[in-house]
Amino acid sequence: NNYTNNNFNIKEIIVKKNLDEFDENYFLKESILGYNITYKAFLDNTNFLNYQYTNPKLSIALNEIRNNTSEDLLINLPNKIKVNNSIILSKEITNDFTTDNFKLFGYYNKDEVTHQIISGAIGPEINHIWDQLPVKQIINILYESDDYCDIIEWERDLTLEEPEWHISNINLII
Repeated sequence: NNYTNNNFNIKEIIVKKNLDEFDENYFLKESILGYNITYKAFLDNTNFLNYQYTNPKLSIALNEIRNNTSEDLLINLPNKIKVNNSIILSKEITNDFTTDNFKLFGYYNKDEVTHQIISGAIGPEINHIWDQLPVKQIINILYESDDYCDIIEWERDLTLEEPEWHISNINLII
């Protein structure tokens, strides 16, 4: 029982560290680069299911949109988006899994699979093991340029030592 409490405290410490070290201005600036990298991947006909910065649902949607966009239209799109302004519209912390193209079924990394197997083997008698979920940070940002206004939803798993951001939605297409 002590081990479980220590493990829980370690996760709390990691979440607090990730939130304390979060710099909104730096994130806004760097997320513009991620926005442009994803836009370039769209123009380059990248298979988003093999792309590390999106999740499975968004990847399928982007692939469908790309496959159904005429080459004439694509040729006329700008090569890069010059963002004039970016604004954080909302921030949320929730107990939920982040989704990622490289997780099992889009939901589970190897630690989450291990946790699910162990909690399933232990059974529902030990509720605090069953009830543990990752802590997800979600940020919605409006990017304004001369050509576009896009809302990008970014998310990351705060329970990881080095959480990576990825795009979970664009203009509410999923």
